[in-house]
Amino acid sequence: MAWEFPVLFEDENILAVAKPAGLSTQASFDPRKENLYALVQEQRGEKLFLHHRLDKDTSGVLLLGRHPRANKGLTDLFRDHQIQKSYWALAKRGDLAAPPSTWTVKDFLAPVRGQGKNKMRMVRVKSGGWPAETNFKLQASFHGADLIEAWPKTGRTHQIRVHLAFEGRPILGDSLYGGRSPAVPRLLLHARSLEFLHPVTRAPIKVEAPLPPDFETILAKAREGARF
Repeated sequence: MAWEFPVLFEDENILAVAKPAGLSTQASFDPRKENLYALVQEQRGEKLFLHHRLDKDTSGVLLLGRHPRANKGLTDLFRDHQIQKSYWALAKRGDLAAPPSTWTVKDFLAPVRGQGKNKMRMVRVKSGGWPAETNFKLQASFHGADLIEAWPKTGRTHQIRVHLAFEGRPILGDSLYGGRSPAVPRLLLHARSLEFLHPVTRAPIKVEAPLPPDFETILAKAREGARF
């Protein structure tokens, strides 16, 4: 498959591209599997520095450094939580009423290994886990789904997915946390934007990724009243 990575922002220091769903951010244990980090460097013919990742089935903004000075600045920004991340998710409504206009989930998460071919998943715990906090905002409410914006304050594995699932609102297409639907072929979670101060110039930057066509298609069906 010929993967494409639209450039969302670029200067001599940093590069932001749109990651497609279905492609891992970086290499896995299987060297035969393609990954965005290797492909972008190959296509552009330059060494890049990776500082964060998106789940394989998540689309959206991915930010990379282009030289060591920018690399150090980005490392500091991510380490100090100075980059604001915004995600859009289309969540399954089920029989629940629409969520409030804004709300926050704050708890502790820990990994649990599944049996057989089941993947590792995260669960809420009362002790022994890592603190996790996400702010949410309802962007639009439909008959069978809700479009929700999320701002994670921490960066735990599957954090947004778990927080919505344990609220009874799993993300559509999320087979790991109860959002499976025959009408939705993949996880409808999109890294919408990153806001930060440029790692070299310190100018304010906001990079946005438009929703991919498959997400837009399902969203249009939700607007028409489809149930999932």
